[in-house]
Amino acid sequence: MIRRLWSEQRELLSYMLAVLIIAMSTYLVNYYNPPAVFWDENYHIASAQKYIGGVMYMEPHPPLGKLFIALGEVLLNPNEGKDLAYFLSTDYIKTFPDGYSFAGVRLFPTLFGAFGGVLFFLILYRLGRHSEYAFFFSSLYLFANAFILQSRSAMLESTQMFFIFAAILYFLVLFDKEERKFCEHLILGGLIGLAVAVKLNALILILLYPFLHFYRQSPLSLALHVKQFVLGGVALVSGLGLVMAFVFYLHFTLANTLGTNSYRASAEYKTIMAEGKTAALSSYGVMLHDNFLYMRDYSKGVPRYDPCKKGENGSLAATWPFGNKSINYRWGKENGKVSYLYLQSNPMIWFSVVAAMIAAVALLLGRLLFGLHVTNRRLFYLIGIFSAMYLSYMFTMFNIERVMYLYHYFIALFFGTFVLYLLFCYLFEEAIKRDSKVLYWAALIFVAEILYCFYLFAPFTYYQPLDTMEFYRRVWFAFWKLEPVL
Repeated sequence: MIRRLWSEQRELLSYMLAVLIIAMSTYLVNYYNPPAVFWDENYHIASAQKYIGGVMYMEPHPPLGKLFIALGEVLLNPNEGKDLAYFLSTDYIKTFPDGYSFAGVRLFPTLFGAFGGVLFFLILYRLGRHSEYAFFFSSLYLFANAFILQSRSAMLESTQMFFIFAAILYFLVLFDKEERKFCEHLILGGLIGLAVAVKLNALILILLYPFLHFYRQSPLSLALHVKQFVLGGVALVSGLGLVMAFVFYLHFTLANTLGTNSYRASAEYKTIMAEGKTAALSSYGVMLHDNFLYMRDYSKGVPRYDPCKKGENGSLAATWPFGNKSINYRWGKENGKVSYLYLQSNPMIWFSVVAAMIAAVALLLGRLLFGLHVTNRRLFYLIGIFSAMYLSYMFTMFNIERVMYLYHYFIALFFGTFVLYLLFCYLFEEAIKRDSKVLYWAALIFVAEILYCFYLFAPFTYYQPLDTMEFYRRVWFAFWKLEPVL
């Protein structure tokens, strides 16, 4: 028994190491190139530099992602000696000093992207309990072109997704336990809080709690059910709140002096900074209130999606699962060719998720309407959970009026990849148990197709030059809105 367990652990560790090596290759190598700013880096680098300079700022997103961007710059310090004072007086950096290195500001987003691959693999392992197939299906993350590009930048999505994966992994640990303690719900809430402290749309993870509570419930009275649900919910919300409170406290204490922009801070907030009392707990409420007001007012001012607007990079949530609209983050001409940074999906991954969601909804409706026999209750329940998470997130996005972009789909996309893998484990459970060679090779072919699409669209991910004909060979669908620079 001990020898078998050791063999299983060694196999699991081997796959984890392999995933990490591949992720380092696809996410981390030359992450500091191109040495030029793109998309929201102009905003986030300015915010991060204010932590280093101790200058107050307010922003529509919570602070944690920018804190990590600043930490990378402090640790590597690749721009020592350069005059970065301009960064402290603007929210949008238009010009960078000659020779400015992005190695520091992109460090942690890229590391979170790479190490997120290990968490993704572990989630798949916990879902299906098959290390080899979990490794194969980790290609859904390891070769996801659009997410790789977003991770190799001083932006927020990879940091957030790392903590989302951590929360889901811990959720799955609790999911398989007979009983859950108060402190375990507190930890789960804290992990969710870390994701929310990067971007607020991670609040969708709160829906995991009711699914967790109502799975494997022993026969209790209604009063005890309600009591347990309330106590667990209090623990979860407390963990989330404590993390958010601490992150904002760091924000207030590091960005503690008034700069050229007051961000409509109240007179009380200005007095707190002038008197050097930003670290005082008595000042916390005023500062938090002003920041939340700014976040609310900023969101109200974001324009709506306008398909008639020239150069509109936004898109409708209903079209995201198909990869609409790819965003041209940056381009540069050299020697008759053009290099692009295009937020372009890996179509094999994205379309497979669409097919999986259709199949999952059909399976769930089959059970609900026609009493379809469930062959594995645990896997079926998990399919229901992540399908509900996907649909709930997308429904929320449908009802947001401000302009939204393709990368807002990433959370739902990865919920969908979990549904895809769960369906595989559920539908082919018997074939997996008997080590079907046909299924094994079918999985390998699926991975090969993902790899082919990754390779084909890699020039958009890594800023590699293409001529016009090479570009058009990658325009598979008009709704991707891929347009070459002529």
